[in-house]
Amino acid sequence: MKKLFKPASLLFSLLSLVVFFLIGMLYAGWIDAGKGQGLAGGAIVLGWGLIFALIAFIASFFLTYRLIHKKIIVLNWVLFALLLATYGITHYRYVQREKLQEEKDIPIMEER
Repeated sequence: MKKLFKPASLLFSLLSLVVFFLIGMLYAGWIDAGKGQGLAGGAIVLGWGLIFALIAFIASFFLTYRLIHKKIIVLNWVLFALLLATYGITHYRYVQREKLQEEKDIPIMEER
């Protein structure tokens, strides 16, 4: 039981919660879970993120109880890398969307 309250174990639980929440939301966007649902689309995507996060959070407690401390530390680094990757993907998609919007907003000069 002491093992669950070590800093690496607590960090593992927190990282798994955040990473799998983001992965769940990206997955819902990938399968177009909220497409054509109007205002409910955002809630559906959020629900997918919460389901992924809840399952991963519960699984993280079982993993911290079963794994040795060094493997938990390695998994923390893996989850941190996944967190950076999901942030990078999301940021890249945002920049591309903004660039496309700026190109649409530029007025085209007509020749006379």
